[in-house]
Amino acid sequence: MKTTDTILIADRNPHIREFLIRELADSGYHVRSVDNANDLLQVIYSDNRMALLILDPDFPCLDGQELAQKIAARIPQIPVVLHCVPGSDDCSTFDDVHAVRIEKNGRSVEALKEAIQQIL
Repeated sequence: MKTTDTILIADRNPHIREFLIRELADSGYHVRSVDNANDLLQVIYSDNRMALLILDPDFPCLDGQELAQKIAARIPQIPVVLHCVPGSDDCSTFDDVHAVRIEKNGRSVEALKEAIQQIL
């Protein structure tokens, strides 16, 4: 699938970020990544339009509720895929954001690709 849609990956783990960048770029998406909430907010507040955000809810620099509020206030229409560690991430703070939850596991990249295709 070739597309001009840009996906922003915001994950605390550099190995997961690199893996997702590689997998999604191979699927034809333009991909950007950030490693902390301050950089995420800079991208969100810029004029660069993102089609979708893949977000690790346990992201450094801001608590989840504050981050969710800032995302919802700035770009309420952006679809968010919460890429969560099973049993450890509290995704309830993102109830105000249009979000799909995908648990991180050995097969989560396929679930992410399916969710992205459905959303976009």
